[in-house]
Amino acid sequence: MKKFKQLKKIGAFVVVAAVSAPSFAEGSSIDAYFTAIDLSSVGTAVAGLGVVIVGIAMSVKGIGLAKRVISKA
Repeated sequence: MKKFKQLKKIGAFVVVAAVSAPSFAEGSSIDAYFTAIDLSSVGTAVAGLGVVIVGIAMSVKGIGLAKRVISKA
C-alpha cells in the first residue's frame, strides 16, 4: 500500500511536469482550451453544485436524526 502511494505521487508529479513544460504548451491547443473556458461561470457552477450536495447531505442526516428522536420517544 505504501508503495502504491509513492507511485501515485510520482505519477502526479510527472503529469504536472509534462503539462507545465514550455515545449508541451507551445505546439498544442491546450492554451485555446484554457482561454475558451470562462472561469467565472465555472466557479458559479461549482459553488451551486456544492450548495446542492451539502443540502442533500444535510437533509439525509436530518431525516436520520428525526427517526432516532421519534424511536426514543
